[in-house]
Amino acid sequence: MPDFPRDRYDRHTALGATAALCLALPAVALLALGASSERAETAAWFAGTAVLGALVPLLYWAPSRAVGFAPFAALGWLAAVGHGAYWHEWPGWAHGPFVGALAGACARARRGPEPLWETGALVLAVALGFGAAWALRERGAPYDLGELFALAVALFLVPWCWLRFFRPAFELACEPLLHVLYRVRGAGPGRRAVPRTGPCLVIANHACWFDPLFLAKVLPRPITPMMTARMYDQPILKRLMVTFGVIRVPEKALKKDAPELQEAIAALDRGECVVIFPEGYLRRTADKPLRRFGRGIWEILKARPDTPVFALWIEGGWGSYTSYDNGPPTKNKKKDYSRPILVGMSGSATVPAEVLADHWPTRVHLMNLVSAARAHAGLDPLPAFELPAKGEGDEPAETV
Repeated sequence: MPDFPRDRYDRHTALGATAALCLALPAVALLALGASSERAETAAWFAGTAVLGALVPLLYWAPSRAVGFAPFAALGWLAAVGHGAYWHEWPGWAHGPFVGALAGACARARRGPEPLWETGALVLAVALGFGAAWALRERGAPYDLGELFALAVALFLVPWCWLRFFRPAFELACEPLLHVLYRVRGAGPGRRAVPRTGPCLVIANHACWFDPLFLAKVLPRPITPMMTARMYDQPILKRLMVTFGVIRVPEKALKKDAPELQEAIAALDRGECVVIFPEGYLRRTADKPLRRFGRGIWEILKARPDTPVFALWIEGGWGSYTSYDNGPPTKNKKKDYSRPILVGMSGSATVPAEVLADHWPTRVHLMNLVSAARAHAGLDPLPAFELPAKGEGDEPAETV
């Protein structure tokens, strides 16, 4: 199995956090047991709350956002360690939940093949942690050095987790708000077929601003969407888009040498999940739910012909607050609250070589795949798209 950069980045981030935790945990256990007259009860509280804390990220439905618990857990544990270092109080129940949540989140981040040296690094961290705890115990109380050691590790974990796991933490924090506004769910074979690692291409219809958020909600891994410059260049949004690796698409027709296409191909080479709305812009009218796809999707697949393609249909975006129904987005429409959004998800497909030989057959083929995904949302497919007859213009014809 190839080791892609995105997987390696997440795995190494989790490795660093887990190793730091392994270094400090024996010392923290010594501090907790040494500060308590009821050692058995303290140990039970620590172990029990740690298990409960670990279950939260381990059972969280979205692996890509489960790692977002790590930065919040690191902050909570820093508060607990800071309290212990200042007041010399180390109750097991105060540390267990955060330690467990941190360990569980890091476990969800470990994807792809794990070289032997990574396992060796964890074993070494555990050995050094127990060695440090043994040295502290031999030195005897008070365990002031142990408190400083635990505080130093906690201080390291906070910036480490926040800087390297900022995106999943941000998405995790935004999810409750999205849940209030939209009830998003996916249906169809693609729901379980999207791989957790490796390159794949997701294509869908585009009816409102929040379509990328709906797809991020139902897909089991981080996405790399393409976004028009008009949205991308918004002052606050731009900083987030750069951090999240979103691909900026200039406000012009895609060309063969367009840099955004090369960025998308490079993202696939890195093993990322690239999300494209091939129509190129938002749906404008109720009577045309899917417009022709641009050539850009063909250029990408021509460079990466074996890339698995997942065709999706987003139902419920048209008519929402950020759609063009009855006027521009956010105009002449009620704000959304608990609006149902259903994403029909087809299974993996690759474009046959004979179709991929020319841009028109490829575009029409992919349009029909997206149309067919409507069936997984309980809708009838659109009339089949066909190649335009010579002289009929650049728009694919629909057959009744």
